Amino acid sequence: MPVAQLDRASDFESEGCRFESCRAHHKGIKMKIIKPFGPSIGKFELKKTTIDKTNNYCDFIMASKTKSRKLDHSNKLIGNVEQQFIITKASFKKILENEIISAIKKYYLQVPGVKVKKVTIDSAWIVCQYAGDFNPPHIHRGNISGVGYLKIPSSISTGKEKGFAGHISFMDGRVSMPRNSPPLVQHRKTFKPKIGNLFIFPSFLMHDVHPFRGEGERRSFSFNAFVDS
Repeated sequence: MPVAQLDRASDFESEGCRFESCRAHHKGIKMKIIKPFGPSIGKFELKKTTIDKTNNYCDFIMASKTKSRKLDHSNKLIGNVEQQFIITKASFKKILENEIISAIKKYYLQVPGVKVKKVTIDSAWIVCQYAGDFNPPHIHRGNISGVGYLKIPSSISTGKEKGFAGHISFMDGRVSMPRNSPPLVQHRKTFKPKIGNLFIFPSFLMHDVHPFRGEGERRSFSFNAFVDS
């Protein structure tokens, strides 16, 4: 991957004395941090009624083999997951649409500072994960995507799992160079999900889900959307 060349004085390394001299007076330097680059992640909390209604929808579908087969979404997704099925447009509109669109509009208003005119939900689905299930690094379709958490196994919520088991990680794809220097950018951000967490992020942002070993179901929903401003 091409790396941008930084302009610097010739023979910078051998002029360390001059650099140290400048650093000694750093307290007198005024600086304004400008951060125009890099994707942002929005974290929201779902209403309890929204969580309950979405779980009820999921339980209703899972209780019917016919409905589960009809709405199965596993062949469209990359994850090695026990069960994944579509949230119908009618059900999404009834249960989730108002809260999700409100969160998307708030994200756009706070991050790029844009007032959104229209949000079109492209797709939405439920992900039911059990011990050993995982999602490898992937991106989504659309402009903006999100994941909301409905059930979390106690082994994850109480910290009995090892390391990042059951967590979700987002990756920006860049690393700070040279390797012996303090990092200038954060390459990966990992979250231990909690029931009610809703993460909204650019659809191009790479992310993965780590497998866990404990009993129980890690249940979430995801969506993709297109935005007009």
